[in-house]
Amino acid sequence: MNKNLFSRTAAASFLLGLAMAASAQQTKFLSSNHCIYRVDNSQKVLLLPVQEKAEMCNVKVIDGNSQVKAFNIRLASNHIDYYVPLYISEYKNSKNISLDIHVNGTYRNDGGVSSFTCWKNMKYADSYDMTNTEQYRPVYHHTPAYGWMNDPNGMFYKDGVWNLYYQYNPYGSQWENMTWGHSTSKDLLHWEFQGEAVEPDVWGTIFSGSAVVDHNNTAGFGNGTVVAMYTSAGENQTQSLAYSTDNGKTFTKYEGNPIITSNTPDFRDPHMFWNEDIKKWNMILAEGQHMNIYSSDDLKAWKLESQFGAEYGNHSGVWECPDLMKLRV
Repeated sequence: MNKNLFSRTAAASFLLGLAMAASAQQTKFLSSNHCIYRVDNSQKVLLLPVQEKAEMCNVKVIDGNSQVKAFNIRLASNHIDYYVPLYISEYKNSKNISLDIHVNGTYRNDGGVSSFTCWKNMKYADSYDMTNTEQYRPVYHHTPAYGWMNDPNGMFYKDGVWNLYYQYNPYGSQWENMTWGHSTSKDLLHWEFQGEAVEPDVWGTIFSGSAVVDHNNTAGFGNGTVVAMYTSAGENQTQSLAYSTDNGKTFTKYEGNPIITSNTPDFRDPHMFWNEDIKKWNMILAEGQHMNIYSSDDLKAWKLESQFGAEYGNHSGVWECPDLMKLRV
């Protein structure tokens, strides 16, 4: 699924009407494709202008002298297609927030990045309007409030609420910045966007996985804790763990990550579940062109039990997003 789910015209006009323009003097140009943008962190939201066909920019969010976030975005070079929000309210206790921005491509002969239209159109706002004003946006199917999405991840039901996570790019309408977005529903028809639940870190971006409710505290994080496992896609693909004690709204990453590794390039998409027959957790994930099946007592230490698929099925490409379930025969 590679659809643009932004309300471009409506969102742009709304934001231009209510947002406060940021000063172009906040940008310090270091070369033809490198600059530093000083952020006013007394504001709540910085609206970033995006152009679909612009070169990709690599952005590091710097708190003082430490990097606290990184993402890629196509900042507008000569016209604006839409805006996306950077929630700087997350850094309200910081004294110095800067964006270290490197633009891919060569700009030595056309004025460099200093000529980009984005610098004069950065805007601050108190909030980001997520009202659906698009004529052709699906009503029945789930879509994110803005950004790009594909694989659904880690759906679970707890305390009367369905929680859905999904592969998500908060900074554009194309594949990038893989993050777990989060939406909730009480009827599987009407969804409320809850923001970004699991963000990229030093181990990589966040690929697909699953989530379970640990009713019996097998992992030691507390009764009823939501435990998620996902693929960390860095230089290699590894499996990582995170847990939530607020019903899946925010997650703490396990300090022992990554918990499962392999020397196979394609090693991803863990799906875990409680197996009542053996009183253990089971998990299946894709490795190359076969599946691995594991067991665990505590969701942290996993034992490889068996493999399936080496001589079965289609082997024209990698295998992804497996599932394993018990069926009545």
